[in-house]
Amino acid sequence: MIGIDLPPNDFLLFGLKLTDPTDFIYDLVMGVLSMFFAHKMNDLRTRNRFAMAWFRFFLIYGLATFFSAFGHLFYNYYHYYGKLIGWLLVPLAIYWIEVAMLEAHWNPKLIKKGKKLYEMKLLLVYLVFVAIWTSVNVLEKPSLLFLPIAINSILGLLIGVGIFSYQFKKKLSPAFASIFVGIAIIFPSAFIFIFKINLHQWFSKNDFSHLLMIIGLSFFYVGVRKILTENLEFLKG
Repeated sequence: MIGIDLPPNDFLLFGLKLTDPTDFIYDLVMGVLSMFFAHKMNDLRTRNRFAMAWFRFFLIYGLATFFSAFGHLFYNYYHYYGKLIGWLLVPLAIYWIEVAMLEAHWNPKLIKKGKKLYEMKLLLVYLVFVAIWTSVNVLEKPSLLFLPIAINSILGLLIGVGIFSYQFKKKLSPAFASIFVGIAIIFPSAFIFIFKINLHQWFSKNDFSHLLMIIGLSFFYVGVRKILTENLEFLKG
């Protein structure tokens, strides 16, 4: 089932017409797991800017996917409005993971310029989001509203995290390889969405992508914990 949008999996529970239980479960697991990682990093977040940025990423991304889980489940009642909180939090989470990787760089000028660039990109994403919301009938095509968020996430993870983690695992620490592996696992999600690769009615492109994200997040956390145990120069700032 490739190249098609599968019909929603509606079901009745306690008199409520709910939908897409698998999307709800995967998003809920991803949200709780990410917030658990943030909790586990709570004692490390004040050590340096690198740790703080990763803590904020895990926390904000966890909240985003937690709220998105209920947006999926109650879509028949709230439509895309139920997903807005999650959608609006995702670009902020991506910003913090970009900043986290940037904080490990050895060039202070690049760090300063990079942060300004990421701030401008974050603002642009929200401006495009508002422009689409105010100019298109989003109830007919809610995927258009999510498009700038998806593009920003792909670019942020691929460039801001993927390229840097590949570079850092050679120049700073082998532990960055875990973050790179996480990106390699997550990256196919872009093609799964674009080409609408659905393995089953109950394992759609959304479920496939969410599963990859859960695995990728776990690799992120393992890599970050390893890095923070090392005596690296950038961790002293």
